[in-house]
Amino acid sequence: MAFGSPTSRKLLLTMVLLVVALDAVAIGAYYLFDIGRRANQVQMAFVVVWTMITLAVVLVLLHRIRLIRDAATGRGRRRNVGPAR
Repeated sequence: MAFGSPTSRKLLLTMVLLVVALDAVAIGAYYLFDIGRRANQVQMAFVVVWTMITLAVVLVLLHRIRLIRDAATGRGRRRNVGPAR
């Protein structure tokens, strides 16, 4: 269990491969659409969209990995029931 469950390792590998694939597509699009020669606003928009998509992929998959880890260690989500009366 030192390196996580097989499911969490598979999700981690999936996340890494998706980010690498996303980067390859973004770099290809950068050269295909000649973003380097466009206005600064277009370049900035391209980078922002690329970053936001990458962030979404990473956050979703890291959340799933955390849920698997928490379930394996018995630390499931606790409800906040408020102060005792």
